[in-house]
Amino acid sequence: MRAWTVVDRLHRVRVPTLVVNGAADTVQDFVCAPFFWRIRQVKWTTFAHSSHMPMWEERERYMQVVADFLTM
Repeated sequence: MRAWTVVDRLHRVRVPTLVVNGAADTVQDFVCAPFFWRIRQVKWTTFAHSSHMPMWEERERYMQVVADFLTM
């Protein structure tokens, strides 16, 4: 019997979801992609000038992305 993973259950997420990563992040696109593909209401933003902390490295843009997401 195969153990389930988080990715196996992403289709169960029923709330709008914001996925973010940085272009120089250890969480590269191939890690984020399953979240984008399997969550019904998802927005994915990659920050071009960030590693793992776009909230600090690109603060203004990050805050705008979050604000836009919250007002959708």
